[in-house]
Amino acid sequence: MKSMEISRYIFLIRKMLCPSMKPLFIVQEIGMDEFRELFGSLDAPAGKIVRAIASSGSVTATELVSSTGLARSTVSTLLTDLKERGIVLEGETRSGGFGRPTRLISLNPDKGFCAGVLLGLNELRIAVCDLAHTVLSDCWFEMPPDYTPEFAAEQVALHLKEQCDAIGIEASKLIGLGLAVSAPVSFDGRILNGSILPTWSGIDVANVFSSRIECPIFLENESHCGALAEMTWGAAVGERNFVLFKFDLGIGGAIVINGTVQRGAFGNAAEFGHISLNPHGPLCRCGNRGCLETYAGGFNLMRIAEQATGKKVNLEEFVKLIQEGEPSYVRLMEDAAEMAGWGMGIASTIISPPLFVISGKLALAGEPFVAALRRNFARHSLRPPNYAPELRSPRFVTGKFTGNDDTVMGAVALVLHQHGQVSFPG
Repeated sequence: MKSMEISRYIFLIRKMLCPSMKPLFIVQEIGMDEFRELFGSLDAPAGKIVRAIASSGSVTATELVSSTGLARSTVSTLLTDLKERGIVLEGETRSGGFGRPTRLISLNPDKGFCAGVLLGLNELRIAVCDLAHTVLSDCWFEMPPDYTPEFAAEQVALHLKEQCDAIGIEASKLIGLGLAVSAPVSFDGRILNGSILPTWSGIDVANVFSSRIECPIFLENESHCGALAEMTWGAAVGERNFVLFKFDLGIGGAIVINGTVQRGAFGNAAEFGHISLNPHGPLCRCGNRGCLETYAGGFNLMRIAEQATGKKVNLEEFVKLIQEGEPSYVRLMEDAAEMAGWGMGIASTIISPPLFVISGKLALAGEPFVAALRRNFARHSLRPPNYAPELRSPRFVTGKFTGNDDTVMGAVALVLHQHGQVSFPG
């Protein structure tokens, strides 16, 4: 048993046996290595509490009892320990209706910070966030074509150090680093086929980064990161079960069940863009034909628009033309929504989610796009029977985040939720 565990259990035993007894020694504030160990502890009760607070930002003791499954007395005792160690803080009160207002509990932001990185096609973006969910820094910089994972790791290490110096925090207090990539990720940290960075396929990216940045590394598909961002800060806060469809240059997705993003047996769950709707349809970059992405992905929509209008536009301009009511672009959006609604109907028949979160740049087209999705979904999904009125069609909501904010903040959330960890320091 490690020294941190021994001292903690001695303290807790004394508190339970003699709650009114004054301590015989001063509880030392926890060190950085011990805090990382506690933060990443999967089974220890104190670790469950720390992770539950980290994933929510601030919670009440009652909410901790519910989310951790621990007894109220255990939560109370452990919170006392964590407060005395300087790990958690009590903040403002929240009124719960009847009874006394309860205090919100959060992690001490001085104890550490986490960082999230978007590894894009020709860009990197880094967000730094403290443990109370305050964004401390956010930077973006261009990358050369076909950059390597090694070069990316070096650039992230360099810019992360610069950010820490600029905002006055110690780089040694980094709890973990989350990486978001546009590709499925295996459980051992390798990039699977389908990445917008094809030369990265099969590479152990987490290992490359852990050799340059000494902290736990978390790696996940960008759409899964988007789902984490939406359930932590966005349109799916408080939702335990939902499906996210991300309509961007490509089409991605995520399945959340009981508050957990499902990765599947091999790490490539929810690749909705590669649902094949026509075995004789257009050839997809994945090697199949008729994938949803070939009909409703941004790359293909822009290509079709250029062929039809002779005008080359990027996806942001494409969406703006839809908002302005340009007939050709509105029709392309409706055609895309018809196929996407079909794909969503297939997903619903299998998963039966209560909620769809619609995200990505194409979602910025707003209600016309979402309404078209909803309309075509109804045509292609299993209808609730008349004799079971309790069954309802899923709700459709637009994600809160715009641009790639969901991806980089989702990378931060990987650390806060301790999701997708594939590499440890040392």
